[in-house]
Amino acid sequence: MDSTAVAEKKADWGLAVRAFSFPASIVPVVLGGVLAWYATGRFSWVLFILSIIAGVFYHCGCNLINDYYDHRKGIDREGAYGGSGVLVSGAMEPGQIMRGALAFLALGSVIGFFFLYHFHTHPTSPWPFGWPLLAIGISGLIGAVWYTSGDASAKYNALGIPLVFLMMGTLMVLGGWFIQAGTLDWLPVIVSLPVGFMVAAILQANDIRDIDDDRQAGVKTLSNLTGPRAARQQYYFMLFAPYVCVLVFAATRMLSWFVLLPLVTLPLAIPLAKLFASTPETDSEKLHPSIENTAKLHMAFGMLLTIGLVIGKLTGM
Repeated sequence: MDSTAVAEKKADWGLAVRAFSFPASIVPVVLGGVLAWYATGRFSWVLFILSIIAGVFYHCGCNLINDYYDHRKGIDREGAYGGSGVLVSGAMEPGQIMRGALAFLALGSVIGFFFLYHFHTHPTSPWPFGWPLLAIGISGLIGAVWYTSGDASAKYNALGIPLVFLMMGTLMVLGGWFIQAGTLDWLPVIVSLPVGFMVAAILQANDIRDIDDDRQAGVKTLSNLTGPRAARQQYYFMLFAPYVCVLVFAATRMLSWFVLLPLVTLPLAIPLAKLFASTPETDSEKLHPSIENTAKLHMAFGMLLTIGLVIGKLTGM
């Protein structure tokens, strides 16, 4: 295989796993790990990096399974939004996508077993065998597979938003925390709320744009069940709830005042809300940029929240 073919193959896989979406899994794991250091002082760079890689591997597996089943059900087709497009274009075969999904999920699980071995040989918590981490890992694996696999999947039955909120919000932050701290606590669950709302807003923007396509394909989402108007109100809530959360974190002294740093992203959030408010329900194509821009906002918000924790820890404020 010549260099051009190799480059094309890499590009196809990059599209298939939707590498552009990786911040959605990186941000919560990073936040959880840094929060553990902020609250307990415990931190391992090796465990931190491996936890990020494991989260991304599971994310890749989920995206590939999503492509496989959306193509199989006819949701991803010529002229329709969503998906990576590699199956619709014929650049890759369904079998390749499914084998890739299984490989990424297996690699993520291997890292998970390493974490279990670490807790077994270096007990640092009341649970030296790391059973809570095992539960988190199994839940993540089930969520990645259940999101789109089969007719009873979450995405096709209006459970996509709640599942993404839990998997890429609560579960990933809690996992990043536990890998560092070795303990369970309500703090990471509470602090996961802003990134959970924000990642849910990405999917909500996508679902609002795809209301007509999803209805034609027989896919149930919160957006097409509640209708365009209610769906947009739900998006506004998901978009601005994270700002309320950080205000509460700071006002109650739960976290450092520096966690207010994400407030500087409000100038990015307001135009998104205005776009949905000004776009007619019959002209969903104009909402296409909102998905990428919501994802960028999620990344900026999450990283600034994390940076706020670092500054607060270093300054003792």
